[in-house]
Amino acid sequence: MVTMLIIKGILFASLLLFAAVWDMQKREIPNLIPVFLLSCGLLGISASTFFPHLFGLLFTTLPYFLASVLIRREEGFAIGGGDIKLMAGCGFVMGIWGGILQNILSLIFALLSGVVLSKVKKVKFRKLRIPLAPYFCAGGILAYWAVYAA
Repeated sequence: MVTMLIIKGILFASLLLFAAVWDMQKREIPNLIPVFLLSCGLLGISASTFFPHLFGLLFTTLPYFLASVLIRREEGFAIGGGDIKLMAGCGFVMGIWGGILQNILSLIFALLSGVVLSKVKKVKFRKLRIPLAPYFCAGGILAYWAVYAA
């Protein structure tokens, strides 16, 4: 079982790194990444652990879906469909508690980075347009390590 967690972790981290680099370069996340993340999430789960992973998908994705629907894009803040699908895949891999931890870590990283960037670029924080996938990547890798290495 430990070997499967290592394989799953390496695959998960690789997919997140690919999504982060792609998002930084093209400002989008390919649709195949969430599909591969869902496949990665199926590795090593049983019938008894399927529902926590499914709830992880739902609860990890819900805040981003609500933010994308409720916040107008012209305000300078936008969460795209790729971010929502990426977090759905991550939530399925991580499960509910790992997904929540990933959300917390990712948003802390993005917030701190945004504050620093707004000071350096001398731009209002609300006007910054930064890709979120790199922060999801960092938060996901750290959360996976914290949840499954413990």
